[in-house]
Amino acid sequence: MRTHAMGEMTVKEIREYLKSNKTIIVPYGVVEQHGYHLPVSMDIHNAEVQSYCLAEKLDCIVAPPLNYCFSGGQLPGTINVRPTTFCAMMCDIVESLASQGFENILIYPGHGGSESLAQLKEALRILKWLNNSLEHVMIMILRRGDHWRRPAEPGVSGYDFHAGDAETSLMLAYRKELVQLDQLEMDEPALAERMRHDQDAYQLCTSLSGQPQEIPTTRQRPEIKVGVMGYPELATAERGVENVEKGISLMAEMVKKAISQADENRKNGKRIEVKSPVLVVEEGSSAVAIKA
Repeated sequence: MRTHAMGEMTVKEIREYLKSNKTIIVPYGVVEQHGYHLPVSMDIHNAEVQSYCLAEKLDCIVAPPLNYCFSGGQLPGTINVRPTTFCAMMCDIVESLASQGFENILIYPGHGGSESLAQLKEALRILKWLNNSLEHVMIMILRRGDHWRRPAEPGVSGYDFHAGDAETSLMLAYRKELVQLDQLEMDEPALAERMRHDQDAYQLCTSLSGQPQEIPTTRQRPEIKVGVMGYPELATAERGVENVEKGISLMAEMVKKAISQADENRKNGKRIEVKSPVLVVEEGSSAVAIKA
């Protein structure tokens, strides 16, 4: 192929591509706070760069990214889009691609937000439930961290959630000119440590009644000024390269097997029965979780 970028291809090139390859990667990111040392476009680069790394291994194309979803952060520069809006857009994109003949649609999040991801999974499941023409389409949501994670450093008790070692290393590997390590700052020590153990610790949830039936008001804690949840001081470009190469390599092998299996089952008219996701609402609680 002349390029892996669908956006750089012509109608003729895409038509020719679909004659022999029906796989496409759809990246999505978010514009959100990433401390003082990383740009608010961090998760957009995560989505695009890693998608192209995967595309090279699969010899497929990458759709232009959808760069907005829900962050939850509320520091300057963060752009929040309701998960329902984001999911509606992604469902429309999937239907459009499927109508053109794409059969393997690989969605690649550059943002790990649990709210957007949980609602996207359910939105796509219901989309396939209601649209019979999508039965032959394999839709996958891929995350690098599901295939490989760097082992915890000795002496480190917390987790590297956001704008820490992993993301800073990734940006040093592929967009080092956007990293300002001389501007690196953390929130107050106790708060920074708390966020290393609980990625939702940045949220302040309140209610008027105190009853679990009430939908709480959620805000970012006002004492958060930086919002880094991890260990950015450990970051190096070498670690970033390793993060991408190991995670994407293992992911690519899984996807190749999945596409081969899907192609065989389409040809033979077979389906594999799997456990249905269940929407669980905890009794006496306001918590809602989608579990497999």
